[in-house]
Amino acid sequence: MENKNLKKLSIIAISLVVIIFTGFLFMEEPVKKYKISSEETLEVSIERADLVSPEKFMHIYYTKDSLYRFVDLRHENKFVKNSLPDAINIPINKLLSEEYENIVNQDKKINIFYSSKEFVAFNAYMILKQIGYKNNRILQGDYEYIKKNIIDNYAPMNGYYKDEKARYDFAKIVNEKTTTIKKSNTENINPAPIKIKKEIKKEEEGGC
Repeated sequence: MENKNLKKLSIIAISLVVIIFTGFLFMEEPVKKYKISSEETLEVSIERADLVSPEKFMHIYYTKDSLYRFVDLRHENKFVKNSLPDAINIPINKLLSEEYENIVNQDKKINIFYSSKEFVAFNAYMILKQIGYKNNRILQGDYEYIKKNIIDNYAPMNGYYKDEKARYDFAKIVNEKTTTIKKSNTENINPAPIKIKKEIKKEEEGGC
């Protein structure tokens, strides 16, 4: 009985090996292949050179720089409710679909990914980076952070996520400038009195 069981197990094991090997032989090559090594991927992850700071975002957003395009990676339901003006929606689960190939893999515009969480945008960026796609960037901070601190409340941020303190105290600067200007104008309108020396002529003493 033991020998029969061993033979059955051997036959099953050999059959599995043959099936797996055959599968490898006839398996189609993956459509997307990695173009950068694991070392390069780690370096890109550490450097985060393609990170768009809140200050940079503010400049792009308010100058309406046509070179950049905002890509919302959230679910379409959230995108429809609220999103950045002129942004396009590519749900993260459809990032590599053929439908959006001409958007994420092109050289005419620079895409800036954002989502409800920063790491979602970063993951999307890394996937595309690994397969050789260029012209994609990551927005630092999530959508709610950018909307609250830059769009709803215009103020240049210092570039650190979760730090809501503005780099400059604009109210103080404007107040100081205004005070200086008023003081300068007052001095020009009411100049200091000029002392005029009067020459007193002594009457000539004369006799009859």
